[in-house]
Amino acid sequence: MKAIEIHNVSRKFKSRGTEFYALKNVSLTVNKGEVFSLVGPNGSGKTTLLNIILGVLTSHSGTIKIFGEDIENIKIIEHVNFASGEERFHWALTVYDTLDFFARVYNLRKLERKRRIGELIKFFGLTKVADRRFDALSTGERMRLAFAKALLNNPQLILLDEPTLGLDPDISRKIRKEIKRLNKLYKTTIFLTSHYMTEIEQLADRVAFIKNGRIRKVMSIKDVTRKSSLEDYFVKELGES
Repeated sequence: MKAIEIHNVSRKFKSRGTEFYALKNVSLTVNKGEVFSLVGPNGSGKTTLLNIILGVLTSHSGTIKIFGEDIENIKIIEHVNFASGEERFHWALTVYDTLDFFARVYNLRKLERKRRIGELIKFFGLTKVADRRFDALSTGERMRLAFAKALLNNPQLILLDEPTLGLDPDISRKIRKEIKRLNKLYKTTIFLTSHYMTEIEQLADRVAFIKNGRIRKVMSIKDVTRKSSLEDYFVKELGES
């Protein structure tokens, strides 16, 4: 079974009275258990596609299935989670209360909720700030909280949009290590966007190149790095410097 099946998905927006395609006939498949990365310049459609997969946006044409189910099936949310370097939570909630709120959303029972929150707070080094409000957290602490939230329901599929954005090197390495552990130990499928080419080389099994809302090419990381670095290939394929 495929983790994600995207077939001919298009999405239009309007700017100053003129319509344009953010995505145009995008088709991709993500295998169950793999780490798949989508790379492209700013404005290429990466975040739009993630938002459609999550159900935040609707496509104007095409279909998306997750684990064989249409994304409109509400039960799919039980198996999916998301983290972003730009993610924000309610300013007045503490770290613990934020995780408790989402654990309730994911229907974790009281004892499981308490255990899981405790594990994630400890793992991500949030113990000292567990009672601190979100608006008082540093950028790194906010991203660690976002990643902890993404793991609350032990998801089968995690969508990561720039997951190490703004983090210091030590925390970034810890996040990458956890991504690898999740993928290898639990066979969690990871759909990843990142501007850090070295990070993608370390994590991904396959990579899709996207520009102007169109998929240009899909390749295995081994095939890319056998010829050159991912950064060099990015410049060659997408014309970015």
